Amino acid sequence: MGMGTGNPDTDSASFTPQGSIALMRGVIDRNTSTVLLDMMSENESVKTIVMQHVPGSTGYRENREAARMLKDYRLATHVPADGYISPEGLDFFIGGWKRTAASGARIAVSSWYDGQTYGADLPRHHSLHFGYLAWYRDHGIPDDFYWFSLQAAPKGEYHILTQDELLQYRIITQ
Repeated sequence: MGMGTGNPDTDSASFTPQGSIALMRGVIDRNTSTVLLDMMSENESVKTIVMQHVPGSTGYRENREAARMLKDYRLATHVPADGYISPEGLDFFIGGWKRTAASGARIAVSSWYDGQTYGADLPRHHSLHFGYLAWYRDHGIPDDFYWFSLQAAPKGEYHILTQDELLQYRIITQ
Protein backbone atom coordinates (compact mmCIF):
# COMPACT_ATOMS: atom_id res chain seq x y z
CA MET A 1 0.00 0.00 0.00
CA GLY A 2 1.27 3.44 -0.84
CA MET A 3 1.96 4.95 -4.21
CA GLY A 4 4.88 6.68 -5.84
CA THR A 5 7.23 6.77 -8.77
CA GLY A 6 8.83 3.42 -8.04
CA ASN A 7 11.98 4.99 -6.61
CA PRO A 8 12.36 3.85 -2.97
CA ASP A 9 15.05 6.49 -2.40
CA THR A 10 12.49 9.28 -2.79
CA ASP A 11 9.01 7.73 -2.60
CA SER A 12 7.03 7.69 0.62
CA ALA A 13 7.20 4.43 2.54
CA SER A 14 4.89 1.73 1.24
CA PHE A 15 3.83 -1.60 2.72
CA THR A 16 3.06 -4.53 0.42
CA PRO A 17 1.31 -7.33 2.31
CA GLN A 18 2.22 -10.93 1.44
CA GLY A 19 0.52 -13.25 3.89
CA SER A 20 2.05 -12.82 7.34
CA ILE A 21 4.63 -10.25 6.18
CA ALA A 22 4.51 -6.80 4.63
CA LEU A 23 7.41 -5.55 2.53
CA MET A 24 8.41 -1.99 3.39
CA ARG A 25 10.17 0.29 0.92
CA GLY A 26 10.67 4.04 0.84
CA VAL A 27 11.12 7.12 2.98
CA ILE A 28 9.31 7.39 6.31
CA ASP A 29 7.26 10.60 6.27
CA ARG A 30 4.13 12.22 7.71
CA ASN A 31 1.94 9.73 5.81
CA THR A 32 3.66 6.55 7.00
CA SER A 33 1.54 6.08 10.13
CA THR A 34 -1.67 6.40 8.11
CA VAL A 35 -0.41 4.05 5.39
CA LEU A 36 0.65 1.51 8.04
CA LEU A 37 -2.69 1.81 9.85
CA ASP A 38 -4.63 1.33 6.60
CA MET A 39 -2.53 -1.68 5.64
CA MET A 40 -3.00 -3.30 9.05
CA SER A 41 -6.76 -2.71 9.09
CA GLU A 42 -7.02 -4.56 5.76
CA ASN A 43 -4.39 -7.25 6.50
CA GLU A 44 -4.73 -8.44 10.08
CA SER A 45 -2.61 -11.53 9.34
CA VAL A 46 0.54 -9.41 8.93
CA LYS A 47 2.93 -10.11 11.82
CA THR A 48 6.28 -8.89 10.45
CA ILE A 49 7.41 -5.79 8.60
CA VAL A 50 10.25 -6.76 6.25
CA MET A 51 12.29 -3.60 5.72
CA GLN A 52 13.58 -4.07 2.18
CA HIS A 53 14.88 -0.56 1.49
CA VAL A 54 14.30 2.32 3.91
CA PRO A 55 16.71 5.13 3.01
CA GLY A 56 15.58 7.72 5.53
CA SER A 57 12.83 9.80 7.01
CA THR A 58 11.59 13.35 6.70
CA GLY A 59 11.65 13.85 10.47
CA TYR A 60 12.12 12.03 13.73
CA ARG A 61 8.59 12.79 14.98
CA GLU A 62 6.96 11.08 12.00
CA ASN A 63 9.41 8.22 12.30
CA ARG A 64 8.78 7.60 15.98
CA GLU A 65 5.01 7.91 15.59
CA ALA A 66 5.07 5.15 12.99
CA ALA A 67 7.51 3.06 15.07
CA ARG A 68 5.21 3.22 18.10
CA MET A 69 2.51 1.60 16.00
CA LEU A 70 4.71 -1.47 15.64
CA LYS A 71 4.39 -2.11 19.37
CA ASP A 72 0.65 -1.37 19.30
CA TYR A 73 0.16 -4.11 16.69
CA ARG A 74 2.87 -6.39 18.15
CA LEU A 75 4.66 -6.38 14.81
CA ALA A 76 8.13 -7.79 14.40
CA THR A 77 10.68 -6.11 12.14
CA HIS A 78 13.15 -7.88 9.88
CA VAL A 79 15.86 -6.75 7.45
CA PRO A 80 16.51 -9.37 4.74
CA ALA A 81 19.95 -10.27 3.40
CA ASP A 82 19.54 -7.81 0.52
CA GLY A 83 17.89 -5.14 2.69
CA TYR A 84 19.15 -1.69 3.61
CA ILE A 85 17.99 0.69 6.31
CA SER A 86 19.44 4.11 7.03
CA PRO A 87 20.03 5.45 10.54
CA GLU A 88 16.51 6.91 10.44
CA GLY A 89 15.20 3.53 9.30
CA LEU A 90 16.96 1.99 12.28
CA ASP A 91 14.86 4.11 14.64
CA PHE A 92 11.74 2.59 13.02
CA PHE A 93 13.27 -0.92 13.06
CA ILE A 94 13.87 -0.89 16.81
CA GLY A 95 10.17 -0.22 17.36
CA GLY A 96 9.57 -3.85 16.36
CA TRP A 97 8.18 -6.25 18.94
CA LYS A 98 10.91 -8.67 17.86
CA ARG A 99 13.82 -7.58 15.67
CA THR A 100 15.80 -9.79 13.31
CA ALA A 101 18.26 -9.28 10.48
CA ALA A 102 19.56 -11.80 7.97
CA SER A 103 23.27 -12.19 7.34
CA GLY A 104 24.18 -9.55 4.78
CA ALA A 105 21.53 -7.04 5.87
CA ARG A 106 22.86 -3.49 5.81
CA ILE A 107 21.81 -1.46 8.86
CA ALA A 108 23.45 1.95 9.04
CA VAL A 109 24.26 4.38 11.84
CA SER A 110 25.65 7.89 11.84
CA SER A 111 25.70 11.04 13.91
CA TRP A 112 22.43 12.91 13.63
CA TYR A 113 22.48 16.37 12.10
CA ASP A 114 19.77 18.98 12.61
CA GLY A 115 20.87 21.33 9.84
CA GLN A 116 23.25 23.20 12.12
CA THR A 117 24.83 20.79 14.56
CA TYR A 118 26.03 17.21 14.58
CA GLY A 119 25.14 15.22 17.67
CA ALA A 120 28.76 14.09 17.83
CA ASP A 121 29.85 17.70 18.41
CA LEU A 122 27.74 18.23 21.51
CA PRO A 123 28.96 17.43 25.03
CA ARG A 124 27.40 14.31 26.54
CA HIS A 125 25.38 16.30 29.06
CA HIS A 126 23.68 18.42 26.36
CA SER A 127 19.87 18.26 26.50
CA LEU A 128 19.55 17.39 22.79
CA HIS A 129 20.88 13.92 23.57
CA PHE A 130 18.18 13.14 26.14
CA GLY A 131 15.34 12.33 23.72
CA TYR A 132 17.52 9.94 21.72
CA LEU A 133 18.76 8.19 24.85
CA ALA A 134 15.20 7.82 26.15
CA TRP A 135 14.01 6.40 22.80
CA TYR A 136 16.70 3.74 22.80
CA ARG A 137 16.20 2.88 26.47
CA ASP A 138 12.46 2.44 25.87
CA HIS A 139 13.36 -0.24 23.32
CA GLY A 140 15.96 -2.09 25.37
CA ILE A 141 18.96 -0.54 23.63
CA PRO A 142 21.85 0.40 25.96
CA ASP A 143 23.10 4.00 26.17
CA ASP A 144 26.47 2.81 24.85
CA PHE A 145 24.86 2.24 21.46
CA TYR A 146 23.80 5.87 21.14
CA TRP A 147 27.30 7.15 21.93
CA PHE A 148 28.81 4.57 19.58
CA SER A 149 26.46 5.58 16.74
CA LEU A 150 27.54 9.23 16.99
CA GLN A 151 31.20 8.31 16.53
CA ALA A 152 31.04 5.21 14.30
CA ALA A 153 31.42 7.09 11.01
CA PRO A 154 32.85 10.44 9.92
CA LYS A 155 30.28 13.24 9.98
CA GLY A 156 27.90 12.98 7.06
CA GLU A 157 28.80 9.34 6.40
CA TYR A 158 27.34 5.99 7.50
CA HIS A 159 28.72 2.96 9.29
CA ILE A 160 27.12 -0.42 8.51
CA LEU A 161 26.67 -2.37 11.73
CA THR A 162 28.40 -5.73 11.93
CA GLN A 163 26.63 -8.84 13.21
CA ASP A 164 28.64 -8.54 16.43
CA GLU A 165 27.52 -4.91 16.87
CA LEU A 166 23.88 -5.84 16.21
CA LEU A 167 24.12 -8.40 19.01
CA GLN A 168 26.29 -6.35 21.38
CA TYR A 169 23.94 -3.37 21.33
CA ARG A 170 20.75 -5.50 21.32
CA ILE A 171 19.60 -4.07 18.00
CA ILE A 172 18.38 -7.54 17.09
CA THR A 173 16.48 -9.57 19.64
CA GLN A 174 16.82 -13.03 18.08
